[in-house]
Amino acid sequence: MSATLEQIKTLERIYTEGYADSFLDQSLEKIIAHQQARDQADLALLEQDLYALEQEHGMASEEFHRRYTEGELGDEAEFVEWNALYKMMSRLRTRLDILQGREP
Repeated sequence: MSATLEQIKTLERIYTEGYADSFLDQSLEKIIAHQQARDQADLALLEQDLYALEQEHGMASEEFHRRYTEGELGDEAEFVEWNALYKMMSRLRTRLDILQGREP
């Protein structure tokens, strides 16, 4: 990850010093669009899995997460998985917000 951050800093320097060109612009747009598409597809799968758990337990994932983190629910394997899926969904939504230029 350190090497990637260095590359990003290099790109930032190119842009701040006025050396960007249309090739860089188009490349970065494609990279971001590709990542958005991947994240949206992953998010759709996670939301399907979460919906199934919500239906099975009659509880929204947000409510489950609150109760789980407050220790109101047990630590059954299914609850641990549900919590992990919920955290993954939250992270993906935040990353998509960032990629789409919205404040998370």
